[in-house]
Amino acid sequence: MRFTFVGFGLLASSVAAAIKQAKLPTVVRAVSSPATLARAKELGLADEFYGYDEIKDWVPGSDVILLCAPILHILKTIENLSQMDLSLLDAQKQILVSDIGSTKVEICKAGAKLPKPFVFVGSHPMAGSEKRTLEYNDPSIFENAYWFVCPPEGVDESVYKPLLNLISFVGANAVVFPPEHHDRTMAWVSHMPQMLSSTLAASMPERLVKPNYQHYAGRAFRDMTRIAASGWNMWHDIAVTNRDQTVLALKEVRAGIDKTVEAMESLKVVCDGKPAGDDCSAALETVFKAGNDGRASLFAPGRNAAAAFSEITVPLKDVPGALLQVLQPLADNNLNIRDIELMKVRENIAGTLLLAFKTPEEARRAMQILLQLGYDVKER
Repeated sequence: MRFTFVGFGLLASSVAAAIKQAKLPTVVRAVSSPATLARAKELGLADEFYGYDEIKDWVPGSDVILLCAPILHILKTIENLSQMDLSLLDAQKQILVSDIGSTKVEICKAGAKLPKPFVFVGSHPMAGSEKRTLEYNDPSIFENAYWFVCPPEGVDESVYKPLLNLISFVGANAVVFPPEHHDRTMAWVSHMPQMLSSTLAASMPERLVKPNYQHYAGRAFRDMTRIAASGWNMWHDIAVTNRDQTVLALKEVRAGIDKTVEAMESLKVVCDGKPAGDDCSAALETVFKAGNDGRASLFAPGRNAAAAFSEITVPLKDVPGALLQVLQPLADNNLNIRDIELMKVRENIAGTLLLAFKTPEEARRAMQILLQLGYDVKER
């Protein structure tokens, strides 16, 4: 099998790294800029190297072409594929073309127009990082992530089986989805949150910024604005290819904010330690309870891939080596930690370590080990 990755950034190089790590009998072709290709060669992430303009060389012989560039570049590459000299290709050999773009309707429309022997099936892995280059390649970045697959209507699964096999190999969970449903869903759970985060970080008032009071931000504000650090170039392409659905989502959130403002304004203020009138917090309580339910629905059993991990919590002391004292015994017992988070960290106050394992059995083994060492371990 020859897999050709057009655009060799974080996600493409991470798939390639997983292939190389497993020593699969697969030829990895990297298509990118000269500097990126040189670095990919140094890191041993690919077997063949091509520039973007060498399309006559990297298309023939490819079994799967995965377009891993920004969305508008993906659309341009599809156009280039449609215009290339088909006499260079074996008309009897299918070439599966897919992509990792964050929007799907426009890409799938363009891909559907590709002539034989190309067959286009759009896809989108829900994985990534604020880091964008192959320097940060991570073979486990797709572990337990959703990977949307958007085949044309009526196309048999056997046609895009190589893509499904690749998704399974890197540890992701394939979800077959119509492209319209994908964009409508992503507008709410990904694209609108980015716009809100950027807006929140951009809207800090002068009365906060001028005296540098923003540095007192707690975890809530820092978490809500984390993705405001995302690069504009990628989000430009997402915004212009999923504009309508994202605008709709923003308007729906704006309506929710208006309700929260009304609920806040209906509250009776406290004067001299006593409420100035009857308690009018029922409307705001309704908002909070609906928010509790909405948040809980994200982690419904059997529905959320990320929630499939078995998690435990371990209180830590604020002393040098505290993390190592927890992690080393688990490593010595060949337990593989799939995710880790240090929560509730304050200077001179104990933090809580969240550890995630692939199976409940691994989590129970970890608990037994740490309980024997005197830690107050709990299932999450």
